[in-house]
Amino acid sequence: MSGVVTLFKGSPEAPTGDSFLAFVADEDSFQVARAVAGEMGWSGSVVQRGGAGDVLEMLAHDLPSPKVLLVDLDGTANPFATVAKLASMAGADTRLVGLGTANDIDLYRDLISAGASDYLVKPLAPEALHHVIRQAKQTPRRAQPQEMQPGRLVVVVGVRGGVGASTVAVNTAWLLAHELKRKTALLDLDLHFGTDTLALDLEPGRGLREALETPNRLDSLLVASSMVTESDRLSVLGAEEPLEESVSFGPAALGALLEELRGTHEVVVVDMPRHLLPANRPVLGSAEQVVLVSELSLAGIRDTARMMQVIKVLGGPACVVVASRAGGSRKPQVDQATFEKGIGAKLAHVVPDEDKTVAAATNQGKAVAQLSPASAVVKALRGLAMQMADAQPPAKKGLLGWFKKDGA
Repeated sequence: MSGVVTLFKGSPEAPTGDSFLAFVADEDSFQVARAVAGEMGWSGSVVQRGGAGDVLEMLAHDLPSPKVLLVDLDGTANPFATVAKLASMAGADTRLVGLGTANDIDLYRDLISAGASDYLVKPLAPEALHHVIRQAKQTPRRAQPQEMQPGRLVVVVGVRGGVGASTVAVNTAWLLAHELKRKTALLDLDLHFGTDTLALDLEPGRGLREALETPNRLDSLLVASSMVTESDRLSVLGAEEPLEESVSFGPAALGALLEELRGTHEVVVVDMPRHLLPANRPVLGSAEQVVLVSELSLAGIRDTARMMQVIKVLGGPACVVVASRAGGSRKPQVDQATFEKGIGAKLAHVVPDEDKTVAAATNQGKAVAQLSPASAVVKALRGLAMQMADAQPPAKKGLLGWFKKDGA
């Protein structure tokens, strides 16, 4: 990329406000873009080999932005975040056009909402590129992308080991993405023993440790490349670090990471080991919800009460307490009324013990709702997911509603 920067810094062919600049990765698109540039009277140097990373580096050097900027998005882990960053850096006078092999209407809408003016599908057609350039000449200014409100931050914590907090985090994140249609990020902060990616049959990405240990290098590209995609609306950020290596990070690093995630997702679900709570006070202060997951036991009463107290002291929001693995073949040590009296609060949700249902989903690397959407455990988790999203349940259509519909 240094050659590209040198070219545009000192070359008389540096792009101007009325010019065209393209960074494309494949040979066919490269040749088409060069041919179109020649037909428009531009030098072949305005078409470069590369992708989004090269463009970000160019813009970081404060080089002039062209009128039309064609960017190859193939190989980009999170096109939405990348385009949002490119649009912000390029400015309102640049018509940003994405290029890629994916032919997906949802991706197109996401890129437009992130600030792209258009998206062209490979193989690149000369007519399509000509059309984009003509439109740029007719449109004096590109509207700035709408600034996204920071996504809701929900922290899920198990008050004791083995109570099913990760199961709650994984499955509510899946429900948020697939049923409630929220763009969701799931962050697993157990960097050695985390199971969130495993539960969804995904390979952990690379980069989470680097993002947390070297926050000065944190940017949207690093975060995007560290995430693995379960679907268009659900991305997971986790790790599987060697057990012999310790990993430490401070609240500033985690806060910066969460800020990046909240900038590109509607809901961020954090699966946080309980021992990390005291060191991450700022995270609790910015969270909309803290979900405490416990079993119905005497130890659960003690630890839930203690966690509720420390979260209050640390400036966190009121806790949402969930009883997990209730009922079933294993009789709980205490009943619900005794548990609620012990913690001085009502349980928000009770997730029933359906070991076979959960085990079947885990063994197949799928969310429980994928295999058993009508199960009791999914019904309980669905209610929790709606609370996380601050969503209202769909109104039930009564008899009056049917009369109104028929008489409309």
